Amino acid sequence: MKNISSAFLAALLGARDGAIVPRWFAYFTAKSFDTGLPVSLGLWSGDEDINISVISGTTGLPEARTYNGAQNLDISTITQTADLTIQTVTVTISQIASAAQQLVRGYDLRLAPVEIHAMTFDTVSRQPVSNPEVVFLGLVDEAPIKTPKVGEEGDIEISCVSAAISMLERTNPIKSSYEGQKRRSGDEWGLYSSTVANWTIPWGQKA
Repeated sequence: MKNISSAFLAALLGARDGAIVPRWFAYFTAKSFDTGLPVSLGLWSGDEDINISVISGTTGLPEARTYNGAQNLDISTITQTADLTIQTVTVTISQIASAAQQLVRGYDLRLAPVEIHAMTFDTVSRQPVSNPEVVFLGLVDEAPIKTPKVGEEGDIEISCVSAAISMLERTNPIKSSYEGQKRRSGDEWGLYSSTVANWTIPWGQKA
């Protein structure tokens, strides 16, 4: 179950009688090709650049960030699940926007952490009803650039996989051999693995 702020909940419930102005925020932490150091860049679905405080997906605390607007940002459906399904979310942005160009061409985006937030704006004041809420934490899987034909429009589709669940598919080389286990406080797991691998077990039949 996901807990959201009371202000955000009130805005969602009030949408039945009024209206709702949803907004998306995507924040990437890539690496600089020049220095190899982490660099961050935020994009949101509004038209102007914005400085806003969001709930950090790492600390759970409000954090001031800058998000670039006018990027034609679009987020695919994010399904809230309670199982171990690895979610894939697609972040689509403009091919020609300057911030988008910097993100995919100026930075190393491979396996870059990404945070996606959602929020609604007040229909009267046009201000956020509360701090944007985290709806997805993941890693960039790929970011192909679609080059359009003459007269057509192109875009960039950044495919992201959920970070927490994708860790379950990683192997640990420290635990892959008996030699590796011997360095872990005398653990002898796998001591006879090479011998057992050659055994023929007569399962379901007479030996």
